[in-house]
Amino acid sequence: MSKLELIYQQLCSLPASELLSIHPNDLAASGFQLPGSWKGWWEWATSIDDEHTPCFPRWMSILHYYSVTSDDQRTGNQVPSNKSSIPPDLKMLIDDIVCIQLNRDLVAIGNTSESGNAHRSYGMSPKKEHEVSRMSEYIDRLLCPGFADTLHHVVDVGSGQGYLSRALQNLGIHVLALDSNEIQTSGAERWKAKEAARMQKQLKMGKDTQVPDSHHHFNDPLFQSHVATSVPSASTASKNIIHSHMGSLTHQTTCINPRTLESSIHNWLFSGEDNQIAGCTSMIGDLLVDGTEQRTPEEKPVPVMMVALHACGSLTPDVLRAFLSNHRRPSAPDVRIWTAQALVVVGCCYNLMALEDFPLSRSLRERTPVATLPLTSRHLAAQIPCQWLRNETSARKTSLAIRKVVFRALLQPVLGLIGAREASANHTATPSSYNVEELRGAGQTPENRRLGKLPDAAYKDWETFLPVYIHDKHRRRQLESALSVLHVLRCIMGPLIESLILLDRHEWIREELSQSSEAQESSVMDVGLVNLFDQATGSGRNVAIVIKPREWPNMI
Repeated sequence: MSKLELIYQQLCSLPASELLSIHPNDLAASGFQLPGSWKGWWEWATSIDDEHTPCFPRWMSILHYYSVTSDDQRTGNQVPSNKSSIPPDLKMLIDDIVCIQLNRDLVAIGNTSESGNAHRSYGMSPKKEHEVSRMSEYIDRLLCPGFADTLHHVVDVGSGQGYLSRALQNLGIHVLALDSNEIQTSGAERWKAKEAARMQKQLKMGKDTQVPDSHHHFNDPLFQSHVATSVPSASTASKNIIHSHMGSLTHQTTCINPRTLESSIHNWLFSGEDNQIAGCTSMIGDLLVDGTEQRTPEEKPVPVMMVALHACGSLTPDVLRAFLSNHRRPSAPDVRIWTAQALVVVGCCYNLMALEDFPLSRSLRERTPVATLPLTSRHLAAQIPCQWLRNETSARKTSLAIRKVVFRALLQPVLGLIGAREASANHTATPSSYNVEELRGAGQTPENRRLGKLPDAAYKDWETFLPVYIHDKHRRRQLESALSVLHVLRCIMGPLIESLILLDRHEWIREELSQSSEAQESSVMDVGLVNLFDQATGSGRNVAIVIKPREWPNMI
């Protein structure tokens, strides 16, 4: 059995499926009707001392047992040396999860500099700087001279403010930055203008036009083939291109899907300036482009790499679909004008995936019944509990986040009562504008949405949050402890759920490429999952899906 199928089987097991299907809000609102299999660990979770006796939180014991790192002093808490108090069924569940989930340790990328080029920090948070630096460095290593020096064009899908796009341009690459949000594109163009002005100021001051500590390839004669000798002309955005020996950058706003992605790349490569001069010629890097788009049989398709940094929801599957669709086409020059040669994509926001985005692989689609991934599971896929206790600051933030979940769960009976009274007074049924089955286990109700987000200060303690409800303090503290354990157990399954999504996409790509009409020895592609980012920096979604020709450097 493959790891993909093993993970799905684990998530379908009774212990996991019960935890995934019951949110702390649902449990509190239903009068604490526990599944029978929870009795043992629920009693352990509620067996706390009175409020005057310090008690190491049960949820923190669970987290320490789950964490890969055994350094219990990093949070400043005195952890009991004997962890045997954790119920055996929870130990077994956690052991199984840790055993089969994907490893998320950071991959080494040559002699990479974590800080990146000096100018990259301009306007970026430390987290974004880390991601842009690591991803651009990884892409540059893939495109090393002697292997991929024929690829000069990259499409940054969902480019946002253009941080990655500009980093790639500075490597001598011609970049098409696509985003569906005009505000993001406008912001990226403003950053681009600031960057150009800053470089111009350096030039006037007589400084070298290269940024200090610039990439090592600029000093390598072999890398000069990557440096643009002219500037591309691309669709209506051509006037926004930066003229630079370090590459070129074109911004474009479009509603991104596989079809529009294909047409945007086509227009970028082969349209004259603003499509106003028929028959004119222009340059995209070293490629001479005829505005009439007439091609000779000797011309080869232009190799293009697709990249995306945190492509939300369905955007990641759509980029993969566009890549695979292009790769399946015949290679005759008169049929295909560009070729999808490589891809590096990091996804995110799994809760925004469309139904057709999972499952993708045959091994899960052909199951009986077909594999499913409810909304609650897609929400949990964003959790990174292994980082919650990495230092004192993280531990404090984690405690507050868990307290928020638990306090709002204890409030559910009150919210439910208010909703029922309002419905009765208005002689209407309780509002139900959402799919009950789809939201099962997500803890979402109309009353919760009306309550909205409260300030952190509201969760200082129970007396601040809601002093008039649940007068039995000991009973309330027992429930707080148990609901905290429930929430942590659910979050611990998050990385396993993300592993399932990533492996499903990985297997699907392999299946599709193996069936490609171009699957010849000369065009065999490698597919891999690469841990590009350090999760300790806050980059929870740190896994890149990489597709590359087999003859390129082995960095998968």
